[in-house]
Amino acid sequence: MMSLKSVLGAACVVLVSAVVSMGASAQNPRVLMDTDLGPLILELDPARAPATVTNFLAYVDRGDYNNTVFHRIVPDFVAQAGITRENGSSIQQRAPVASERGNGLLNRRGTVAMALSALGNQYNYTSATSSFFFNTVDNPELDPDFTVFGRVVSGIENLDAIASTARYVNTTTPIRAPLIRRAVRVSDFPILELHTGAWFDPARSGRGFSVEIADGGGSGAQPLIIVYWYDYFEGEQVWMNGVAQFNWGDSEVEIPLGITRGAQWGADFDPADVERAGDWGTLTVRFESCARGRFSYRSAFGDGELELQRLTRPVGARCSEP
Repeated sequence: MMSLKSVLGAACVVLVSAVVSMGASAQNPRVLMDTDLGPLILELDPARAPATVTNFLAYVDRGDYNNTVFHRIVPDFVAQAGITRENGSSIQQRAPVASERGNGLLNRRGTVAMALSALGNQYNYTSATSSFFFNTVDNPELDPDFTVFGRVVSGIENLDAIASTARYVNTTTPIRAPLIRRAVRVSDFPILELHTGAWFDPARSGRGFSVEIADGGGSGAQPLIIVYWYDYFEGEQVWMNGVAQFNWGDSEVEIPLGITRGAQWGADFDPADVERAGDWGTLTVRFESCARGRFSYRSAFGDGELELQRLTRPVGARCSEP
């Protein structure tokens, strides 16, 4: 691994720092950082880095990290972001936050820390604003100087992909900078674009769902979830379908469903037999991970809950279990 001196060189903005000994807590805030190389879910530690977490979440809540890039990648060291937008403009800086280094959180692989500027050969400990970095390996030499405030709890393989991005020769500048499409708070596992695909119920043959996460259209429009549910009822094939808006970061959405029934497909299909109803019931969709879902329904057929597994996923999608 390259030395700290050779890595930082004459760079005016320095990045580094992270943690390992963070106990997972349901009370700790989490942030979805949805990149074009896959989602990262971060768990922050406000108990040991209260000012830093408050500062970071202020940028998140203001939407400042949306459509920004990883502008600096140092192999076997760190990946830095939080300054530059995709269009080349800069994030509006809030007031610097005081250092909380030495808080017991260590710069270990997968942790996130605040970047600092340098004054000569010394770090400016009161210079942390919007820029942060991920430790892509263990970096114990950074522990005395940089404030670690969180860690990746899902998507470490996507961080590895970011860290492997090709760079211009003898630079830390990516040829194609990885994009952070959005950064939003989450409570439980969020609804993601990669949930698009086929889902099935292993407990019952012949039941399945097609899910699509789609752009609602127009600037700033909310995304849509579209669901088609095929099943059998009283010996007949039935189809339910519905669509609903949600907000990025939501972990649950309720979808009003209509139903199509009465006609059998194949040689016996007769369009005149098809019955359609637009107010059949509701389906509440919740994903527990990238590959597991829990769908509950209230309907004219009764109420229930289904535990589903992923059958297909978008090409190139990467997502680990939390």
